[in-house]
Amino acid sequence: MQWQSNIVRKVLDAVEKVVMVAAVISLGVIVLTVVWQVVARYVTSQSTAWAPELSQTAFVWTALLAIPLGVRSGRHMLVDIWRSRPERLQKTMFTVASLVVLVICGTLVVHGVEMLGTSFQRSLPSLGISSGWQMLAVPVGFGLSFLFQLEVLVRRFVAPRTVEVDPAEQAL
Repeated sequence: MQWQSNIVRKVLDAVEKVVMVAAVISLGVIVLTVVWQVVARYVTSQSTAWAPELSQTAFVWTALLAIPLGVRSGRHMLVDIWRSRPERLQKTMFTVASLVVLVICGTLVVHGVEMLGTSFQRSLPSLGISSGWQMLAVPVGFGLSFLFQLEVLVRRFVAPRTVEVDPAEQAL
């Protein structure tokens, strides 16, 4: 059983790294696109039509890829009121909060997938691509959030010491 959990952990670590790289690249696209738009507007006195759509698409992907990273590191929710309570109450509240997160993520995945059909039928006029590529970020981001929240919930009970503590709390 130990080797299976190690394999799962390594796979999820690799997924996390891929998501981190994708989020950083997406953030870089936002920065470069906005800089390009500013330069184009003030140097050539003409703005590019594709820049706002590209930066908007990159922003959506950046935001929805950052959410699962926060979920896995335990920074998506923190309720200090339970920290000084008995361990059993803390576990109960953590479980309830985790189940709520799982339900919300699952719901957003289902509805996000449902919306893909109509989204891929529309296009982003300046980029000439389907707006479904923007909408795809919803089921991908929340699917990853669901996966990472499930992992954190299991680790909380199987190996509580592996659940990361917010660095700000370590000083307390």
